[in-house]
Amino acid sequence: MDQSTPFRPGHTSHASDATIVNDSETGLLMEPFKNDWGREAQRETLGPMLPQGAMKPRSSSIGQVPTISYTPVRAGSPSSSPDPDHEQFATYPPDEKIKPWNSRSDEQALKALTKKEKSLKNGTWIPVPLRPWFWVTFIIGMLVLAIVLEVMLRVTNDRNGWPVHGAFSSQAGVMHYFYTLPPVAVAMFLVAMWAWTDVEIKKMQPYVDLVHGDAPAHRSVLLDYTRTNNFIVWMRAAANKHYIVALASLMAITSLALQPLGAALLTVRDTWLATPDQTLNNTAALGLNLDDQFWDVTSFLTAAGYASASVLYNLGDPMFIQDGYTVAPFELPTYIATNGTVYANTTAILSDPGCQPPAHNLDMVHNLNNDTWTITADEPGCPYTWNVAKVAENLFGVAPCPDTGDGTPDYLRRVLFWYFTYQPANASITFCQPTVSLWNVNVNVDLASGNLTSVTTLSPFHVNQGNFSAFAGNITGSPLNGKAYNGIAYNLTGPDPFTVARVNATQLTLPAAVFQSADQTGLEGVFQSNGFVGLTNTVYRMYLALVAKKVYFLPDNEPITVQVKTVERRLWLSDVAVHLLATALILLAFFGTIVQLLHRGDRANLKLAHQPGTIASAVVVGAQTNMGVLLAGRQRKEDIVQALRDKRFRINTRTMKIVMEGEEGYDEAASPGHRKSVFASGLLELMSPRPASRRYSTQTPP
Repeated sequence: MDQSTPFRPGHTSHASDATIVNDSETGLLMEPFKNDWGREAQRETLGPMLPQGAMKPRSSSIGQVPTISYTPVRAGSPSSSPDPDHEQFATYPPDEKIKPWNSRSDEQALKALTKKEKSLKNGTWIPVPLRPWFWVTFIIGMLVLAIVLEVMLRVTNDRNGWPVHGAFSSQAGVMHYFYTLPPVAVAMFLVAMWAWTDVEIKKMQPYVDLVHGDAPAHRSVLLDYTRTNNFIVWMRAAANKHYIVALASLMAITSLALQPLGAALLTVRDTWLATPDQTLNNTAALGLNLDDQFWDVTSFLTAAGYASASVLYNLGDPMFIQDGYTVAPFELPTYIATNGTVYANTTAILSDPGCQPPAHNLDMVHNLNNDTWTITADEPGCPYTWNVAKVAENLFGVAPCPDTGDGTPDYLRRVLFWYFTYQPANASITFCQPTVSLWNVNVNVDLASGNLTSVTTLSPFHVNQGNFSAFAGNITGSPLNGKAYNGIAYNLTGPDPFTVARVNATQLTLPAAVFQSADQTGLEGVFQSNGFVGLTNTVYRMYLALVAKKVYFLPDNEPITVQVKTVERRLWLSDVAVHLLATALILLAFFGTIVQLLHRGDRANLKLAHQPGTIASAVVVGAQTNMGVLLAGRQRKEDIVQALRDKRFRINTRTMKIVMEGEEGYDEAASPGHRKSVFASGLLELMSPRPASRRYSTQTPP
């Protein structure tokens, strides 16, 4: 015999010499247990090939296989003869007999198993979206995201949005997508994850029906939900009583709403925002200002000119004047913003013209000789008579009330405005008693124009009480004693011609402005309705407020605290989008948990050893079966459906082969019922006539 050729005995040797098999028995006796030893064979193929029948020794504690020598009984003896017709008995030295297992070594060996080996040992393949670690994390993530959205909405509303600058503040352009795309990307991820879950549930449904047993072809081997549109597949699944698939499909449809809601989540809005308080200076304080412009009537003439122009050109109120209020002016914080509103507490003087119609009707006397008229107004405290000649068609004028002997100077008396027209002849007179009052006010000032937008009285102003009150004593006290200049008569001594001309111009401008306003609205109707009272009140009030700005305020420089609210572009969370997104996420999390738990129980008896869906997988479960033979040669869908009509199917959870009704092993492929426990199923398996065994051998008869 060639010594280079390894000696292979013709029969199997064991650690125990009580059980032997020869070559002819090996293939036959082990055939029924191939499936039982499948996983062991996978691991054994990783090591070197052993002689037939030899036992692979267990690993030692240091991971090395002990060397066991083989010593023949004696040369040429029958027991060591290479003759294949004789059984061989092996003997080993006593010190090389296999020793008992070391428990510590076993633990180390078990820990050394790779994840792949452990998965093979478990023997059950579950899609990633249906594994607990995945879907629990996914569900918790959606709940956390819903909570975070609601919390961020509250924070955003409390902070009045988030500041954005430059290109980010635009609703158009590339930078707009810089903050709108991330929510869409997150929504896409969530939709993709649930779509993945939905697809895996649909793919597994045929196997779930097979493992339940007695599944007709249209609900098992012919079933494919993945090729039906999601918007209608749920109806098909519900018709097949696959309610888990139907619910999962409806949730997949619902999840599609996450993307448009994510796109609408963030928006840039013009936000009315309050800035920190600013300390500035006022430029004037209440106090009688008898400067040169007061004595030469310049301030009165310019005020009359503005009041007249405001009627003709609708100019509106100038800065720091509104509806008769003249507010102490102050600096505006234009360095903060160019558009906004300034809020401040300050002082103001309210000018009230106090215009009223006459207490009695006018007495008009027509002098036919020279076509003149004499008009008399019998007003208590202010009787007045004037004559008009037809030098013009329309005539008007203004004058202080006559002296009644009470010692009131003419510049503090009541005034009257009279109007007359020849076409047709008609007259009107209005009596006005101007007054002023001092107030503490809260004002809103438009930052761009400096105009007052609101004046709210807080309390009456008292001299030497509070801010800006140091100079107001000469208004409430001597020489005015709380009275107001009427702006019609003036306390002048030896005025120059220019001053007299300005006085005349002022006295002409005011009634002219009123008459111009009446002519614009219909002169005859104004005379008949005595509408001159309201028109006079408007023009005269504007005039008195303008006079007050120059006469009743002195230059000053005191600190004043103001607050600025301005329009700023800020990033906001949409309330509607947040609430809808949070609701959708919570619903998906709730029903997703129900779907996962129900599907977990539904597939409890399904033990897939590999991932289904490939051609190789289809061959594994269907090849060498009666169904495979039945479908052999059939290509058209109609032929396949016809061949499987009225057939019922199960899947053997041990071999993962599809078994058709009436086929051998169909009853054994039945899964435990809902009322049958796992222990009862195991007991029935042990009592079956062909129990599974992991070791079977017999001694060859001599």
